[in-house]
Amino acid sequence: MFPAVAFATVLSGASLAGTVEGTATYRERIALPPDTTLFVELQDISLADAPAETLAAQRYALTGVPAQFELTYDDALIQDGRRYAVRASVMQGQKLLFTTDTVYPVLTHGAENSADLLMIQVQHQGAAMLENTEWVASGLNGAAVETEKRPELAFGQGGAFSGSGGCNRFSGQAEISDNRIAFPDNMAATLMACPPPMDEVERQFLKAMQSVTTFAMQGNALALLDAQGEPVIKMMRK
Repeated sequence: MFPAVAFATVLSGASLAGTVEGTATYRERIALPPDTTLFVELQDISLADAPAETLAAQRYALTGVPAQFELTYDDALIQDGRRYAVRASVMQGQKLLFTTDTVYPVLTHGAENSADLLMIQVQHQGAAMLENTEWVASGLNGAAVETEKRPELAFGQGGAFSGSGGCNRFSGQAEISDNRIAFPDNMAATLMACPPPMDEVERQFLKAMQSVTTFAMQGNALALLDAQGEPVIKMMRK
């Protein structure tokens, strides 16, 4: 007979698996090209000024939407005081076609273990889409921007841009190709001291700009995404 003490030890050392499930879709009635995949992630988004940490991920062959997904995670990774969310993207090879630009919370703070994700289409017309547009920040690293003066960003022609972190002004030349965008490290900027909480928002905004690799636009909304496809800056047209 298997000893009760040993059995209890085995159970206490075993990790328990949890699941997050749901659907992912988009509004456009578009036939998907071949070799299209749906990539879904469960992420820890607790730290506002740090990249999200992926706890579970799954890639699916995609032929139509809505598409169902299920992610299995280790229960030991989940803490009641932290925040978790599910995000999704549709890829054709290395080309991003659709992505979520809204936080879909799960597991803690009253959220369920399921989510229905709505993705937006990523436009692929490059710098021309952004030329002569002005934007004001509405979200930063998954949290709403609620300061009296919010960061702003304006694009000129050929990748030229200027803006304000809410206190200091900056300008530079971005590299834009297709839906990819990269802001320079050496932006020209003023160096005024900023009062709180504006100083922290400005710091996070400028730091997030350096992590941006792609953008997605829909109507009057612009999402600037990092290498993981996470919308680190969300903006609304002025």
